[in-house]
Amino acid sequence: MKLYLKQAIAQYFRSIFKPGSQYRADTMLQAFIWIGAASIIAILALSTFTVYVITTREVTRDAMVLAVKVSQSMFGQHRELLSSLDNRGQYRLDLNEEDVPKIDTFIRSYLHPFDILKVKIYSPAGKIIYSSDAKIIGIIDHDNKRLQRALSGAVDSHIVKKDKMLDLVEETKFNVSVVETYIPIVEGSTVIGVFEIYTDVTSFNQDIVKIVERTILSLTIILLFVFGCSFLVVNKATQLLKNTQHELADKVKQLEEALIKVRQLEGIIPICSYCKKIRDDEKSWHQLENYISSHSEAKFSHGICPECYEKQMLEINAMSK
Repeated sequence: MKLYLKQAIAQYFRSIFKPGSQYRADTMLQAFIWIGAASIIAILALSTFTVYVITTREVTRDAMVLAVKVSQSMFGQHRELLSSLDNRGQYRLDLNEEDVPKIDTFIRSYLHPFDILKVKIYSPAGKIIYSSDAKIIGIIDHDNKRLQRALSGAVDSHIVKKDKMLDLVEETKFNVSVVETYIPIVEGSTVIGVFEIYTDVTSFNQDIVKIVERTILSLTIILLFVFGCSFLVVNKATQLLKNTQHELADKVKQLEEALIKVRQLEGIIPICSYCKKIRDDEKSWHQLENYISSHSEAKFSHGICPECYEKQMLEINAMSK
């Protein structure tokens, strides 16, 4: 179906723009309207997609920046509870069971106002040593590529949709948009663990929709204004072209009629009674065949009639004797 539609459109425009084709001016105007409408639809569709992607990325980036600042502040305030020095004098992530309630209380009271729904802390081995969802503490996340990227020192952030999710005050939220951010915990030049912070950005979805709607509305008004002005100009030019075509057609018709009249022999034609030459208006004498051929559509073929044939034969016989 798509292939047939493409072929039909291509054939239509080839018939319009084919050199020497006889098309009307209003056909060009119709083509202009179709092209303009298709262009407006394409521009609006691409603009909608582009604006949505850009605003979504900005929301994700802002949530990531917030998560990074929160994780750095939280680790700075609880460095002693979250890390310790090993035998080689290097820091390692270490959270004792008796310190978990302190960290949990701080996270729930401090991070809830920032629309943070969930927090995890991973060891370098990918083991969850803390989570606001206590049921998953101790689980090792082996196949998490985003976690592995954070363990290599890079911040990783992406937006996902959840059907339902518990926040830090144990309230269930439904149909939420969440930015999951993995932030490496760095001591010196060594990554000793990873924070995973879930930030609720559902409220920003309405803002994104409003931004997209306003942008598309403004762009639609601009495009319609430009297209309307262009249409007026093209329509005026089309009318002028149609008038010119009609004038040319009338002149061609007049010329054809005049040519027909010119090539008709009329009036008294002066002809020599002896040699049968014809005199023109400039008093020049022309052979009968040439004059008639130049002033009409007639053509000549030469032969000899029986009477002239006998006469010529008699003259030839007389000369031979």
